[in-house]
Amino acid sequence: MPSFKSNLDIQQNQLLNAVLHNLPDLPQDPVEGQLYYNSGKFTAYLWNGSYWVPWGESAGGGQVQQVKQYMLNIPNPSSKSAMVFVRLYEDQTVVRIDSHFSNESRVDFNIECRTVVNDQGLLLTQLPMQAAYTGTETTVFSFSSLSKDNWLYFSLFAADGAVGTPAEGEAAVAGGEGLPPTEAPADGEILGLLTITITCVIR
Repeated sequence: MPSFKSNLDIQQNQLLNAVLHNLPDLPQDPVEGQLYYNSGKFTAYLWNGSYWVPWGESAGGGQVQQVKQYMLNIPNPSSKSAMVFVRLYEDQTVVRIDSHFSNESRVDFNIECRTVVNDQGLLLTQLPMQAAYTGTETTVFSFSSLSKDNWLYFSLFAADGAVGTPAEGEAAVAGGEGLPPTEAPADGEILGLLTITITCVIR
């Protein structure tokens, strides 16, 4: 197979019958603007220099589905960072959750789907998700089906091994069935920026 070591200028001619690189998982060492097609998720992704962003529409099962994406930025997360961050106006399915923390600390967190804002809901993953400096992705869910008029709720679970506590007036959220309940350590901020991106397709 020929390999090009420099840019290929086709001088405004059409690129006919082209197919994106098909892979079951993320390409290694991407460069800004790189595209690939995830054959397991039936979705194309674009590397924006920091994250893989869904590109275009998903066409799983022969049916075109609209891709939705929700981003949450939390500076200096602490146990009081628990919050509802989006209301859902369409039935959706989570296909990907990306997370990143701006320094070398690790932050563990939960995302719930709540039918009532103040009532504990269903965790999207059985174990808490992790955000690290290198960036992490979650694709294995215990619950990924999101219904219209529900709410996505974020809660900090742990930072560098310390279990987080809920905000005042909120119920403690355990990390899934079989895990011990949360305890109450000192309430301290974790300096840095937590970024979470949830990618869904409309059902």
